Amino acid sequence: MSEPSSSAESEGAAPLRDSLRLIIIAWLFGSAWMNLGSGAAFTRYAKLLNVTPFGFGLLAAIPFLAAAVQLPTSLYLERYGGRKPLFVWTCTAHRFLWVVMGALPWLLPERWQWPGLVTLMFLSAVLANVASPAWMSWMADVIPARIRGRYNARRIQFGQSVGLVLSLLAGVALDWPEPTQKLLLRDIISAMFAVAGVLGMVDILLFLRVPDPKPLHHHPTLTLRELVRQPLRNPAFRIFLGYSALMTFATGFVGQFVWLYVFDEVGMSNTRANLLLITVPTLASMAVYPFWGRIVDRFGSKPALLLAGLIVVNGANTWILVTRTTWIPGYLLVLTAVLAWPGMELAGFNLLLRLAESGNRTRASSAAVAINSMAVAIAGTLSGLFGGMLAQWLGPTWRTTILGWPLTSHGVLFLISAVLRAAALCCILFLKEERRLATRDALHYMMTDIFSNLQQATFTPIRMLVSLAQQTWRLPIRGRKR
Repeated sequence: MSEPSSSAESEGAAPLRDSLRLIIIAWLFGSAWMNLGSGAAFTRYAKLLNVTPFGFGLLAAIPFLAAAVQLPTSLYLERYGGRKPLFVWTCTAHRFLWVVMGALPWLLPERWQWPGLVTLMFLSAVLANVASPAWMSWMADVIPARIRGRYNARRIQFGQSVGLVLSLLAGVALDWPEPTQKLLLRDIISAMFAVAGVLGMVDILLFLRVPDPKPLHHHPTLTLRELVRQPLRNPAFRIFLGYSALMTFATGFVGQFVWLYVFDEVGMSNTRANLLLITVPTLASMAVYPFWGRIVDRFGSKPALLLAGLIVVNGANTWILVTRTTWIPGYLLVLTAVLAWPGMELAGFNLLLRLAESGNRTRASSAAVAINSMAVAIAGTLSGLFGGMLAQWLGPTWRTTILGWPLTSHGVLFLISAVLRAAALCCILFLKEERRLATRDALHYMMTDIFSNLQQATFTPIRMLVSLAQQTWRLPIRGRKR
């Protein structure tokens, strides 16, 4: 009886291995799309198309505004199913729009190009967010739960490896034209967008070969009110919702204006900007994820969130210390906050899952995640609009000093972000989590672990040299009698 069973398991495992391998291969193309069409390339392209400061605020708001479609998309999937075709065709269209963005200089008159870019970005983001719930639900059934963590970590590692190489190459390509050759720079970025869009479509079309093992059951009579009612009854979930919305509002506008700051005020090249804003942070995050994972698992999400948050509070305003003449000390302080962001992400995600799982129905759990996405969408949209309007009101030439240090309109936004981040952390203080260990215990463990790692990093080379000397001393010398 065992042989047929073993044979059946082997036959079932082969298609699963093929699907898992194909998903990783697909993300290599997806990572190429993401890194060729973002970062310095996108910011430079937007500036070449004469996007205004308010327009950059709109661009910062678009990803959050588009996330509002996730809740109605989840309701549609619960009612009618069809997650695989919904994902494949909406996400393929989302990637194709990057080809159209690259062709904007030849499709529209000059004065309509930046509104066209904002419009296409909005349509692309909406399609991506329509596809997102379908993909998450589908992959939860494709990837076995027992290997999901390790598999996703490996998939992300492969994608980040491709991304790191391409982000550096993109920076070199952007620095190739002379500063006066703006049309050549525009054409290079247009070509990069076109290539990125094609590679992105390859990523999605490879999923046509991945089967859908468990098509969703249909619930045609389900209403939106029924979907969201149960999670909102939980007071802890409402507190977390307030934290999530306020933290998103505090950070939503920062990304776009950091890129503008390093280009306009610090005068960084494209290569250095990509290196300091993409490559180094990615490598740093990859290194500290296991450390923060141990903190979350051992002490709980709330202590990890508070400890990481206290570091992240100054992640934006320390950019003020990055200037043309002295950028290294300020950047090191920025990098300190970068090292804490994985703790914020892991703790926040685990806390959301725990609050979602407090319900008795699976549908309530998915609704909690969708409601949080809706809150993030609203807060992020308002954040981008706020940042854009304030930057437009102050103007690009606004200057003052604070404690003798130069302050631009970007710096005002960074300071506001720090105050709002601190306010968001105050919400977490009111959240109760069933854990035996306090935040101070987590702090003690964190400092001990950091000291242990620094000690090991300091003394390991010395130990290796001592060991090498001992081994060399024991080597038999030719001609010596033993």
